[in-house]
Amino acid sequence: MAKQKISWKLHFIELIVVIIGISIAFTLEGWSDSKKERRLEKNYLNSIKSDLEKDKADLKVIYDSTSTVLRYVGEVFYFVGSQAPVESYKFHHATSGYLATHFYPKNGTYTSMVNSGDLNLIQDFELRAELSGLYNVAYKEIERADKVIQNLSDNHIQPYIISNVQFTRDKTRDGILDDAPLKTNKAFNLLGSYYNLLSGRQSAYQNMINKCDSLIAKINNIN
Repeated sequence: MAKQKISWKLHFIELIVVIIGISIAFTLEGWSDSKKERRLEKNYLNSIKSDLEKDKADLKVIYDSTSTVLRYVGEVFYFVGSQAPVESYKFHHATSGYLATHFYPKNGTYTSMVNSGDLNLIQDFELRAELSGLYNVAYKEIERADKVIQNLSDNHIQPYIISNVQFTRDKTRDGILDDAPLKTNKAFNLLGSYYNLLSGRQSAYQNMINKCDSLIAKINNIN
């Protein structure tokens, strides 16, 4: 019986076809994975954008309310310096030293991306670096500033005001009965420190508002 001749050419063609098929399969799989990653990146960026918009809104509210607090504290110094009558003082002048609110960033999306290892899904290196700087540096600095102000307010100014300032009980007049406690060196130093710290924080808050605007614009350009 004659041996069947092996067609190496046919086997070679079949091998090429298999290799091409595998290559196409890998390419399609890679394309599918890449598409999924880009879709996931877009979802993350939209979520971060939402967080930044909320942060910006919160920062603006706190900035505006802090401007009012600073005006109240400034009026106290003016009243003291001008020897204004006690009737000039309103309830909010005495309590302005502990009226300031504080910022709590919406960092859930960013934290989730870091913990899951998905932060590298953001292809734009510059955007990724700026987000890291915002959440890991800038927001942390604001948090520390807020804690210093809150400590001064909760542990020093508020106890001093509550212990020393007598408020009017007359519903027809919103004010205090004696302005002497607001004229002491302690009151001056406490409120002066509070005023300076809040003024410095205002600059930091405005910078963060601008930073949120910039990052939102960059995300919009990517999407």
